[in-house]
Amino acid sequence: MTIEYLTQVKENPTLRGFTNEPMTISEITKLESKYNHGKEFPKAVREFLFLAGNFNNFAFDLIDGIEELQEYAKEDLEKTKQKVEKPFFAFHVYDGLYSVILLDETNEDPKVYMIDPFEALESSTLVSVPKGGFKENYTFTELVNESIRRVKNNISF
Repeated sequence: MTIEYLTQVKENPTLRGFTNEPMTISEITKLESKYNHGKEFPKAVREFLFLAGNFNNFAFDLIDGIEELQEYAKEDLEKTKQKVEKPFFAFHVYDGLYSVILLDETNEDPKVYMIDPFEALESSTLVSVPKGGFKENYTFTELVNESIRRVKNNISF
């Protein structure tokens, strides 16, 4: 696979003693079949999976793997009786806050959204763009690059 977006991941296979573990094209295709009705994920997400889909060194917490992460997001939505109206794919979770891409968007480097099922119970906002320590409206590549920069510079998230 030609890497166009995630060059920082390709150039930093090992950070702070942790090495990225890639997925095969076959594993990626299986995920696409299961979570995106057989359509390819956006190119930047495919590159992420190809370079670091089984484990990454830039602090995206995949818990027990990317497929399990999808199940955890689904379970948390069910527990809180929340529903996301658009198809999504989670790639990170921290303290019940899921970082996702929306699969109905067509950009090769999609915008990142946050899903917070438990906070939505109180605020009625389930899907939003990142706020706080990250700027709003990150693309997937920008968020990955910022995460790598923070790991390399020992900056907490």
